[in-house]
Amino acid sequence: MVIPKAEKNAVGAICVAILVDRGRLKYSDKISSFWPEFAKHGKENITVEMILAHTSGLACLDGKISYEDACDHERMAKFIEESKPIWEPGKAVGYHALSYGWLVDQIIRRTDEKKRGIGQFFKEEIAEKHGLDLHFGLPMEKAWRVARITRPTVIDRIDEFVTDPSNLDYGFIFKQYLRGGLGMKVATTPPWLQTIFKVTLNNPEMYALEQPAVLGIGTARDMAKLAQLLMDGKLATLDLLNENLITTKDIVTGAHAERGRGTTVMHLNRNGVRHRLIGHTGLGGQNLRWDEENKLVIAFLSNGLKGGLGDRARTYVRLVESIYDCLPRNNESSVWSTVDRSRMISARDSIKTS
Repeated sequence: MVIPKAEKNAVGAICVAILVDRGRLKYSDKISSFWPEFAKHGKENITVEMILAHTSGLACLDGKISYEDACDHERMAKFIEESKPIWEPGKAVGYHALSYGWLVDQIIRRTDEKKRGIGQFFKEEIAEKHGLDLHFGLPMEKAWRVARITRPTVIDRIDEFVTDPSNLDYGFIFKQYLRGGLGMKVATTPPWLQTIFKVTLNNPEMYALEQPAVLGIGTARDMAKLAQLLMDGKLATLDLLNENLITTKDIVTGAHAERGRGTTVMHLNRNGVRHRLIGHTGLGGQNLRWDEENKLVIAFLSNGLKGGLGDRARTYVRLVESIYDCLPRNNESSVWSTVDRSRMISARDSIKTS
């Protein structure tokens, strides 16, 4: 199993969509309508949709959050209640890299009729029902199955840049690094939960956290199955997650952002056709995408993080372009998955179809 990165944002969004379908909440609901204490410090008008679209201004939380705090959802609720939006809610997009996970967990706890956290909700409502090897809160006895994360080397990053200079806005990132900007703050808060400047997630104790922004654990095949279940209408209304809400520059990452309710949009031009893929990209090239028009799902997970980020990471680009090159010969609904084990793709796991 691998620790998927930000593509788990889409999984958290699927859980919220299930509750929306059941009438437990609406995307337009103010968080304070079911969590009155949340309204402190100018947060009274923040909606569920703002959290999912990363426009709430809560890109990182105030206060020094410890690992022990993160294990206690009541303590995390207090941190959220006392946090102030970094910008006026709804007026900008800024990637909520880690805070998204804690915010979505609290939304689910306060609207689910059984008051379950995202770990238990996902396990009982999705994973167990459909036989998925995906976890938010992995038991310690299963920790041995998790592949260790490795970071790209400096040479890897340079090689990625030379191959595709448009992959990252290096000027924006360099300024953030030198000035200690918002992007740096988001990437290093809290300092014990990181993968960009150092890797702290290889500690098995971390696996127990119910954190859908950074610590879901599973396999590429099961991530693909999850998206296929969504496309088949077996989880939630697909249109709730396919709609693009906002297109603008992300003030945290500097990247061009097309965001929906916990999802992003990827456009791919291939063989004269423009394709639209929904899902979410992750750190180091990891990705989960579904293409409703072509009835196609792609899941790419890697414990060896790549030098590129987002939808332009070179390894992922090669994969997705190769798959779309096959479409004229195979346009039937399929589940495709790949597991790249730190720069070495095995023949058995390279591309699986069912």
